[in-house]
Amino acid sequence: MKESRVAFYKRWGTHSKPYFEWQSEQISKYVGKRIADIGCGLGNFVEVFSDKELYLGFDPDESVRQEIQRSEYPDNFRLSKKGDICQAETVEEINVNDIDTIICINTLEHIKDDKQALTNMVKAVKKDGHVCLIVPALHCLYGSLDEFDGHYRRYSKKDLLVLTDNLEVEIVLLRYMNMIGSVGWFIKSRIVKEKTYKNTNFNIIVSLLPIISFLEKYIKPIFGLSLVLVLRKRNSLRPFTSVK
Repeated sequence: MKESRVAFYKRWGTHSKPYFEWQSEQISKYVGKRIADIGCGLGNFVEVFSDKELYLGFDPDESVRQEIQRSEYPDNFRLSKKGDICQAETVEEINVNDIDTIICINTLEHIKDDKQALTNMVKAVKKDGHVCLIVPALHCLYGSLDEFDGHYRRYSKKDLLVLTDNLEVEIVLLRYMNMIGSVGWFIKSRIVKEKTYKNTNFNIIVSLLPIISFLEKYIKPIFGLSLVLVLRKRNSLRPFTSVK
């Protein structure tokens, strides 16, 4: 029987907490006091940011939303009324909650109209606030695991810059992360063509994480499994910048 999304999120959350913490470290210095999490799932980053004034979770999957309502979360967590960032009502909900930071981690690739999604995030966040994204990187890595997980795409740096063109933002950070993990993904998704995420996949990357995180503190990755993009909202349009 095919695993439900809720069951997968629970399994993923159980095995990958150290990896979520490492992802949060990439953006934590840009996170303010009032957060909106676009594609929050079952709340992989809620505990990390439990000290914030507000953590507003958005997810369009009704089964996920029902599971959240049945579960206990820190006092600062609240589930949004709407779940789809491409809707104007979602922008309004973020506006009225005075959100200074939007995080969107491993979610943009699931949204068909990613341009509209990012445009709405920028519209919604406060001036001088941040939009923090982590997305799957490199077109050449797209394979069976991306298809299984419902990814429309993987991203290059240029892809992300094109998405930010004509938005009122400045780019604070754009970098690869998890260079070693990208090799494993290529093997499992492009060569072996695995059709599901196995627990051993999560366990291997977590076991290697101390080495990966140490190396990437001192060596800037020239490629990686993911791209980290941090934007700051401002009042003037950003001219397009090419990336080699």
